[in-house]
Amino acid sequence: MDWNSFCFNYRIEMHPRRLLGLLVRIDGYREAARNLVLPPEWRDRLNRLNRIRAVRGTTGLEGSPLSEDQVAQLLDGETGVAAETDAMAGTLDELAVRNAGAAQEWVRSRFGSGRPPLTTSDILHLHQLTTTGSDETSNVPGRFRTHDVTVGTKDLGGVHSCAPHSWVERLTGQFVAFINSRQVRDEHPVVQALLAHFFLVTIHPFGDGNGRVSRLVEAAVLHEGGYNVHGFYGLSNFFYRHGNEYKRLLQTCRQCWPANVAPFVKFGLEGFASELGGINNFIQTKLNRLVYRDMMARAADIRTGRRRRLLSQRELGLLVFLLQETEPNDPFAAEPSRQVALTELMRSPFVQHVYRHVTRRTFIRELTRLADHGFIRFEHYPESGNSTVQIDFDAIGKY
Repeated sequence: MDWNSFCFNYRIEMHPRRLLGLLVRIDGYREAARNLVLPPEWRDRLNRLNRIRAVRGTTGLEGSPLSEDQVAQLLDGETGVAAETDAMAGTLDELAVRNAGAAQEWVRSRFGSGRPPLTTSDILHLHQLTTTGSDETSNVPGRFRTHDVTVGTKDLGGVHSCAPHSWVERLTGQFVAFINSRQVRDEHPVVQALLAHFFLVTIHPFGDGNGRVSRLVEAAVLHEGGYNVHGFYGLSNFFYRHGNEYKRLLQTCRQCWPANVAPFVKFGLEGFASELGGINNFIQTKLNRLVYRDMMARAADIRTGRRRRLLSQRELGLLVFLLQETEPNDPFAAEPSRQVALTELMRSPFVQHVYRHVTRRTFIRELTRLADHGFIRFEHYPESGNSTVQIDFDAIGKY
């Protein structure tokens, strides 16, 4: 890259209808989530899950092998989580997670509607929080780098020669002025956030931690724009799940100046829409299950004969069990009910205990009756001969 041609200017060469469609989709998801008053326990769980995903994503992009469960334990204050062959590697991975969590919390307290705009001091402080104790080889936490660096690989879009170290302080000051300029402020907040991410990581002002700091600055812009409706919103989790494309698109957009940032902006907008869609899935699944429980209680009171109700006590208990067992493994999944294999269900301790005094035929008959009344759905897979059971939330509208 020829830094003599670099400029803080950009092009978004995307069909206006395509760009508008993505922005409308994002704002639709945002308003849908923001207009709901959630119980404190739902809001707290959303915040915690988003925090874990953001920290795991941003550290995972830098090579950390820690799982979401391990990240959750570390953010909860547990120690000795990473069972690494190299004890020092485990310690550094753990420290990177804790640093990322602390930096994330600082972003939440520092940025928001009506608060002062981003400054160079903020960027330096984020770098100090992010890299203290963990990335001190050729890197000083909270200080600009004093050596030249290159990043990237040929198979991921090419090698990027970062800004000359003697230019870094000046360029970072110009970056802050650019992000706070009318030109950028007139963009949609998510586009602003992506522009901040792209230009700061392109300058690469530090010896290490540049990606993490750039993603935190992106999150700060989203907070300032009011896009933290139910927890810590960012794109780290999406970028982590599409890591190679993320790195390739950053390099693609650096090929000439003014940069055509459309590929990275489109990618980021689609990712943010996906993340917000997941938040809405979480809320919808919680609401569906809450209302479904009320519906079951009503159905158990409906008489279908002198001595018969729509749901017997045993059938009601089976439905309560199924509602618990079909909770999605991914709380942000679009499907509100997990499929449970019929053979797995029959072997479960609950069914073995409740139906211990009756025949297998009775269990199948009652399960079939629940399906006939629309409480559950069967799926049969001829190629394997297996069948699954899942909750049918359409029952909410029937009873």
